[in-house]
Amino acid sequence: MKNLRFLKPLRTLALMVILAAGTTVHAAADLGEFVLHHIVNSKSWHPIPGLPGIHLPSWNLFGVEMGLSVHVVMMFIAGVLLLLLLLPASKRSGNAPKGRFAHMIEALVVFIRDEVVRPNLGDKDARKWMPFFLTIFFFLLTLNLVGLIPGFGTATSNINFTGAFALMIFAVFNLSGIRSNGVIHYFTGLIPPGLPFWLLPLMVVIEFVGLFTKAVALALRLFANMTAGHALIFSLLGLIIVFKSHFAALPLVPFTLFIYLIEILVAFLQAYIFTLLASLFIGQAVHQEH
Repeated sequence: MKNLRFLKPLRTLALMVILAAGTTVHAAADLGEFVLHHIVNSKSWHPIPGLPGIHLPSWNLFGVEMGLSVHVVMMFIAGVLLLLLLLPASKRSGNAPKGRFAHMIEALVVFIRDEVVRPNLGDKDARKWMPFFLTIFFFLLTLNLVGLIPGFGTATSNINFTGAFALMIFAVFNLSGIRSNGVIHYFTGLIPPGLPFWLLPLMVVIEFVGLFTKAVALALRLFANMTAGHALIFSLLGLIIVFKSHFAALPLVPFTLFIYLIEILVAFLQAYIFTLLASLFIGQAVHQEH
């Protein structure tokens, strides 16, 4: 066993990562509870391992329990980070951004403008809608990246958050479509022209349900992708302790780090996909003729 001492640092590293996440797995039966503890929302936040958690305040308003939770705190943190990072990045020297970070932000802005907003809304409406879609993209991206910090939570893995965000997009694309086309023309424009009359009742139902499935797809796609990645990471970390073996750390720690790097890519990808689909739905509602 002395020859296996070189494996101990790997297991120690895994233990440190799990402690940074807030807790450890005591037995195989606790693995599911361990994974859920780091995914679901909570009223107690443990940002620093080894120290007591922060019990977030709550209050009662007209008989409804309200208050802060870990995911709500993450939203505030993401908002503050965006202000601290993007306001300085918006400063320019002449027509050029100031600094490397500002150039990186401008590259993302130009990408969203040219590859997401303009193709779906056209050059005329792109400028008007850019602040809306940039807010969506950078807010979701920041939430996704903040959730990858040990001890922090991922608000985008909460179906309540993604559902509320999708409901907002649902309201925006319907109201925008009604404003641009009128109430009657907007809803009649959902039916393809030249359709046989005997298919009209079926198409009315399909198109009406389709309005809601767009929002459901937005909510479930973001929720499922962010939840799955975090569940996999914590499952791999938990298995190291469940197996109680030095050999378990040898493949699991590098594989966990690899999945973690993939999650960084997923954080950017999911923010982009949500913004792309939102612009597509709004573009379809505003420009029904296309």
